[in-house]
Amino acid sequence: MKKVYKILASLLTIIFYWVIFPLFLFWFSFKVQIGRLDIPNLLAYGIGFIMVVYGLYWYIGAGIAQHKSGVKISRNYKSTSFLSRLFQLDPPDKLITTGIYAKSRNPMFFGYTVILIGMGILLRSISILVIFVPAFIVFDLIWIKLEEKNIREKFGNKYANYQNSTPFFIPNHFF
Repeated sequence: MKKVYKILASLLTIIFYWVIFPLFLFWFSFKVQIGRLDIPNLLAYGIGFIMVVYGLYWYIGAGIAQHKSGVKISRNYKSTSFLSRLFQLDPPDKLITTGIYAKSRNPMFFGYTVILIGMGILLRSISILVIFVPAFIVFDLIWIKLEEKNIREKFGNKYANYQNSTPFFIPNHFF
């Protein structure tokens, strides 16, 4: 049952972040218009494309780092709430502090935020940039704080040292 649950949770996360959320973003950019960025199409496409690719570098890099390290989400079903299991807030079984995680404690969230900003520029949508992206960042910050609380409880001083040496969100090196 645990394996089925993990596959289902992962599938739902992928569908939400890579299908539903982008489609909503695209729809939102045309339905709720505060205004359009007044920049030439070629410039918008160039900057937006570069930002999306840069965001993918961080997002995919974090996933690869997790995969290479063999990190698994801890699943002590008796001691965690349903919401913690559903949203995968349980701490991982080991702490990754090297590679891309040495530059940012949250490279995946950073990458996805950069992707959203790039999409806002690609679509030249002010509404995405001033409403949607800030709302997503607030959501990220709440999520990260919940996640970090659980990780801090599990790893103690090791995580405290990592927190002191690694930036929270924006990387200390851009590559």
